[in-house]
Amino acid sequence: MIDAIQYKDIADSVNKKLNAAPKRVVVFDGVSPASSQAMADINSKIKKRCLVAVLFCNPNTNFCKTEILGSLSYFHHRSKEHIDIFCCGYGAYWPKHKYPDLQAVTKIDGVGWSYSDNSFVSAVEAFEAKTNWQYSGENELLLLDVTPSDNLEELNIHTALVCNLEKMKKDEAFSSVRSLMESIIRYAASNDNADAWSFSDKKGSDVAQSFLKEALLSVLPKSLRDAYRQAENYAVRQI
Repeated sequence: MIDAIQYKDIADSVNKKLNAAPKRVVVFDGVSPASSQAMADINSKIKKRCLVAVLFCNPNTNFCKTEILGSLSYFHHRSKEHIDIFCCGYGAYWPKHKYPDLQAVTKIDGVGWSYSDNSFVSAVEAFEAKTNWQYSGENELLLLDVTPSDNLEELNIHTALVCNLEKMKKDEAFSSVRSLMESIIRYAASNDNADAWSFSDKKGSDVAQSFLKEALLSVLPKSLRDAYRQAENYAVRQI
């Protein structure tokens, strides 16, 4: 869990992490010149990339109070290096004068976190300007497939998936947001995640655009997968 004051703060955090992280490396057993060259060619084509989760959840809604707010500390500890989770409008150590509408909402590692509608709205407007996403006004989760950007204030987004958490809950797509996030974190930490990225890198943009949605569908009930697979579905859609 990382505080998210503005879009540019998310971009800066993600890009610094990606630029500091080593690439995935392919190693051959052989040490012949031909093998070494082949290994170098493969590694040069492997991209740094990561999954990023961005929560748009208003603590003044009943859904956020019951489904998300009490789990933010758990998400912070559970996500580790596997996936960055940002919660827009939330932050710690904010000076009181930064946002006049600050309200204390939760604690993470004993540190008080506050929420600001002003900060939240700024993040919404920035993401709407940078993507095809339009905020529904409900509690939503954006899953982003991101590679490094030369501009630290921009996210280099290859695929973006929006999940309307309230609609999914009504559809019984998950028993709780905690269980959904647990499944996403497990996937981000798995070999399946790395393999899917490698496969999409080789096969091109069409596969890259679909693998993230298919990955999410794989952790949902089978009875909902076909309906959610439809491009126009409101609960889970690519943007």
